[in-house]
Amino acid sequence: MTKKKEPKKSQKAKSEKKSALTEWQKRNIEFLKKKEAEKAEKKKRQEKLRLERKPKATDTDTKAEKVEEKALTAEEKKKAKEAKKEEARKAKEAKEAKKEEARKAKEAKKLQKLEAKKEKTPLQKAIHHALPVIITATVILLISIFLVTPFSKKKIITVTGTSTVNQEEVIRDSGIKTSNYLFSLIFRHSIYEKNIISKNKMVKSAKFTYRFPNKLNINVKEYSIIAYAQTDDGYQPILENGTRIGLVGASELPDSFLTINLSSEKDIQKLVKAFSKLDKDLVNQIQIVSSADSATTSDLLKLEMHDGNVVRVPLSEVAKKLPYYLKIKDSLPENSIVDMEVGIYATSESIEASVAADKEKAKNENKEESESDSKSDEENSQTESSEEATATESSEAEGAENQAPEATNEEHPNETAVVEQVAQQ
Repeated sequence: MTKKKEPKKSQKAKSEKKSALTEWQKRNIEFLKKKEAEKAEKKKRQEKLRLERKPKATDTDTKAEKVEEKALTAEEKKKAKEAKKEEARKAKEAKEAKKEEARKAKEAKKLQKLEAKKEKTPLQKAIHHALPVIITATVILLISIFLVTPFSKKKIITVTGTSTVNQEEVIRDSGIKTSNYLFSLIFRHSIYEKNIISKNKMVKSAKFTYRFPNKLNINVKEYSIIAYAQTDDGYQPILENGTRIGLVGASELPDSFLTINLSSEKDIQKLVKAFSKLDKDLVNQIQIVSSADSATTSDLLKLEMHDGNVVRVPLSEVAKKLPYYLKIKDSLPENSIVDMEVGIYATSESIEASVAADKEKAKNENKEESESDSKSDEENSQTESSEEATATESSEAEGAENQAPEATNEEHPNETAVVEQVAQQ
């Protein structure tokens, strides 16, 4: 049977109808078509089985029928697999649809609950508005009751982080009294921390921490002692900030320590800052620091080392020049003097003594020369003065002689005239 060709208009209408159908309807139509095809195939199989039962069938017919049966069974398997896949896909779609419905139901319930919450009674609204006031009032009431009770002044204070400072001394310096309320210590702890730092020079920082119900801990950090200053009464520790504290007994001194014998605290602070920039091994090699009493360089320091050497270096150039000592110390003889005042050079006490003696000799010679020059100058000045005196005396005598005949001429004018006449004859 040949199918007649449909006109173009009918084909367009069918395509529009197909496009108007939903995906689910299209799948349902396909599924129905597959079932109809399966039914047609079953009918064909039944007819083949009926033909096989006939005794007149030939061998060739049976072989062809077997081939056809195999082809039909393969097609049936494919179709069965496709049908199972389709059923599984539909089952999944059904499950997803159920999940979507359940989700929508939950959302609807949530919306209903929210709407129910929003719609409060007047009493609930009044309680909601008054709740902050009630909470603050109850808190204030509880605090006032606590302040009235003796528990508000009971406190346990501990001190941690101290090694040289006494814990009782820290509590005393803080200014805390037994009559102080616990809340005042919690909320005004910065005042007590400042009291400890200002009154105790050894304390670098202090921090209060509160632990429920009435425990307070003061965590203290101390300044480290970097050197000692030698005085007539004993030794004074010098802290890392350059300040001095009270005297220390000989039993409290460590086995090896640095001694700084400088009178000015500003110089000590500058030296401490310079040492903080240097290597600790280099600083540990210094035994005593004192002023070199130089006439040319006012801040020249004398550093006596543990190895017996002496280093002279200006205070303003300690951080710059002193590290060179580590490079040259191995090549130095024992008990050398390293002068870093102008440049860097090594010498010894004997050389400096001979240089000093030469300087003294030169000074003495200069003094003697100056004294002899001064004596000769005095003698010359004396001779000149005597000569001037004699010259003045002679000039005065001549002047007197000249004045005497004039006076006589004035007194005896006739005699002078006679003498002139005699002379003319």
